[in-house]
Order: sequence, then C-alpha cells, then structure tokens
Amino acid sequence: MPTPPASDSDAPDDGTAPNDRTALEPIRVLRMRNTDALARLLDDIREDDDCRGRAAVIAPAADAPADGETEELPPVPGLADRPRLGPGQRRAAVVIAVAAAAVVGFACALLVPGATGAAPTAPSASASTDPASATPTSAAPSATAGAGVLADPGFESGGLSSWNCAGNPGSIVSSPVHTGAKALQGKVSSSDTGQCDQTVAVRPNTAYSLTGWVRGSNVYLGVTGGPATWVTSPARFSPLTVSFTTGASQTSATVYVHGWYAQGAFYADDIALNGPGGGHT
Repeated sequence: MPTPPASDSDAPDDGTAPNDRTALEPIRVLRMRNTDALARLLDDIREDDDCRGRAAVIAPAADAPADGETEELPPVPGLADRPRLGPGQRRAAVVIAVAAAAVVGFACALLVPGATGAAPTAPSASASTDPASATPTSAAPSATAGAGVLADPGFESGGLSSWNCAGNPGSIVSSPVHTGAKALQGKVSSSDTGQCDQTVAVRPNTAYSLTGWVRGSNVYLGVTGGPATWVTSPARFSPLTVSFTTGASQTSATVYVHGWYAQGAFYADDIALNGPGGGHT
C-alpha cells in the first residue's frame, strides 16, 4: 500500500514548488458480494396454491467471486416452460369470466324466493276459518219466490170458481192448451173484452212478477191499477210477463187476462203470480 503523503508541516521549508512532490496512486476498494443473504431470502418463500406451481429455489452457496467478476442466479424451474397468453387470449379470458359471473348471478336471482312479490296478507282476527262456526247468509228473496199465489193458475180444476169472468163468461177447454189438460177460453164481443180476473192478498212494498201464456189477437195480461202487456199470437201460445211493486199500504192486488173488442176468442193457461202472498181473496 503506498505511503500517505506527508503533511505540510513535514515539507522542507526550502522554497521547493509543490509540483516537485511525489504523485499519489488511486485506491481501489473492492466489496465482496453477499450471496448468503439472497439464499436466506429465497429460503423463506413457501409454496402455496397461488404460486401456480412455482417452487422456491435456494441458491447454492458459492465461493466469493474474484475481483471484478459477476455471478448469475440459475433460472426458476418450470418458468421457462410455461406458455404466455397473448393480448387476444387475455381479453377472451376476461370476457368468458364476466359472462360466467353474470350467468351465476342470474341463476341465483331465480333461485331466491319472490323477494319482490307482495307479502301475503294475513287473515284478519275477526275472520273465522271454521265452517261450523261460520254464519250462513241467505240471498234476498227474488221475484219468483213464493210462486203459486194464484188459485187454480192452470185451470186444471175444470171450473172458474177461482176466477171472476164478467160480461161474456169464459169457459174451460181441453184444446188448445199450453200444459196440462185444461185452459181458459175467453169470449169477446163488440162491447166486452171477455176479462177474467182474480184478487189475491199481497204484502206492502214487495216486488211481484205476473206471468202467463196466451193465444189470440190482442190478448192482455196485467194488474188493475198497475202495468199491463199484450201480444198478438193467434197460431200458438206466447209468454207474457208483468213486473210490479206493491204500495206502502197495499195488501191486495187484482190480476187479469182479457182479449180485445170484436177480436174473437182468446186462450190463456199457466197464469202465475210470483212473490210472497196470502192466497186469493
């Protein structure tokens, strides 16, 4: 190793110029490469599932390299053999992964029970589910309830005791008839319609329906003081219907059937007053 230069205090004070002094040689410092530390670092790496098969490599201990030499670590086993994906393949893999996630999410949504549906309504506390304890309800009586208020509606008795036929009295015939074996034949004239009627007991403020089958020209079916209807049907029996409601204090009603002046005989059968009542008066 060269001798360090003398200090200024050691220089002879003889007036010699500094350039006459001995030149210094450069010092080269070598630093040894520490391979043991790298080996310890690689030794701490442990193989796991995320390493994708990469094995930890322990660098072998080596002698200290000579001055100015370098050392190259060995390649990781298996790394050079693994194929690398190109940009197109990576994009395709991303698209497939996103599509698979969407399909899985859609399937999970289908399997979840209707979360968006309306919640079922709980039965009210007052509602009874026991049929035995349920209160039966009855329908309001219709106009056809209590049919048969009239007496002898089909004239099957063979007489007119239940009917009042003033003027030209009618008669009971066996033909033509609508049903059964008998029917009413009314006789008219230029001054009489051949009316036959019957008065029955009814209830106030109650709906009734008067029905009958008639045959002839201008044959009427109606209620005294109330509505009436008529038909011309000389070749066959035709139905007639009249609906009415009794007054607030009405307790009786007179129903009738008749022809028209000078129109010839008429026929009536199956006349009925449908509704609650107390029979004829």
